[in-house]
Amino acid sequence: MIDPYSLRKIGFELSPWSSHGQLTGTKTKTVKAVNAEARANFEREVKKLTAYFIDYEIHITIFTDDDLADPEELFNTIARYLRPDRRPHQLLIHSRQQLLQMDLDAEVEEACDNEDE
Repeated sequence: MIDPYSLRKIGFELSPWSSHGQLTGTKTKTVKAVNAEARANFEREVKKLTAYFIDYEIHITIFTDDDLADPEELFNTIARYLRPDRRPHQLLIHSRQQLLQMDLDAEVEEACDNEDE
């Protein structure tokens, strides 16, 4: 998501264990080997995810299985980012300056001329 006022980018990763943690052949492995494989899978996925978001300068919040168990709370958390508190003062000043510099009469006249063509 991109905050339209601050242009801050925010990413959300819905990350259930099943997408990262599937292990096979566990019956023939020790607990230590299973844990090492699970950790390696998790580390690989997190590094890949982090690299992507760093490349695009996006802050990320990761939701895991515990978070996914309560979808209402999860989406309430995300919704906070959908409602920016207020437009930054600097942007408001810039917007006003742009508005004051516009020659609205000329723009309307130009638009009418283009319609006639």
